[in-house]
Amino acid sequence: MPGVKRQVVEMAINGSSIRDTGRVLGINKNTVINTLKKSKTCLHR
Repeated sequence: MPGVKRQVVEMAINGSSIRDTGRVLGINKNTVINTLKKSKTCLHR
C-alpha cells in the first residue's frame, strides 16, 4: 500500500474523521472514503 493510502488507514484506525484525514493529507474526502473501502478487503486477508 503506497504511503498516503497507508496514512489514511492508520489515521482511521486512530480515530480521525474522514474530513480531518483529507484536510491533513491534502486529499479529497471522497478519496479517503474510496481508499478505506478498498483497504477493507486488504485488512481482512
